[in-house]
Amino acid sequence: MRKKSFLSFLIMLLFAVTSCSSDEPTTTEPGSNLSGDAGKTLIVYFSWGGNTKTVANHIHNLIGGDIVEVETVIPYPDTYEEVTQIAPGELASDYRPELKTKVDNMDEYDTLIVGTPIWGGHLTLAMKSFLASYNLSGKAIAPFCTHGGSGTAQSVNDIRSVCPNSIILGSLAVYGSQVENSRADVERWLKQIGIIKNN
Repeated sequence: MRKKSFLSFLIMLLFAVTSCSSDEPTTTEPGSNLSGDAGKTLIVYFSWGGNTKTVANHIHNLIGGDIVEVETVIPYPDTYEEVTQIAPGELASDYRPELKTKVDNMDEYDTLIVGTPIWGGHLTLAMKSFLASYNLSGKAIAPFCTHGGSGTAQSVNDIRSVCPNSIILGSLAVYGSQVENSRADVERWLKQIGIIKNN
């Protein structure tokens, strides 16, 4: 499918800003770890071409619970060429797309596992729009991303700017071409940040 075949090319040429060795398919960046119970956890992700969804599904298979895909009212185009025309202008203007996705019971969640591809070195604006829609003060946020060479880039700082009163846990970055085989790395990360308790 054209969308899948262009995804790695899209991430590497348009959205990757800094370089990261491909010898390290998954990286974790420091942050807080949960010292107690994660409580009720929500996995929430935005995925343009399917890579971030794959990682989100690994997480869901490992911990269960609730999972939500962030969807925009106006969908992003399916083709590489069209997305490359739209995304830079949205990032420059800090555009907040209108979302179809709403979580009515957000108060019930103690921890959010938040997934996004890296666009232009940043959190996608769909995810930024989602996070800005709720009062997430006091909640723990575990960020993960898929990328073509940038690692988490500025995405964790973007989350901090939108959620200044949340507890940001250590982050995970997964190379887009290696998401299918990332389950073990995902499990290791979830243990490192305390979502999965070591026996």
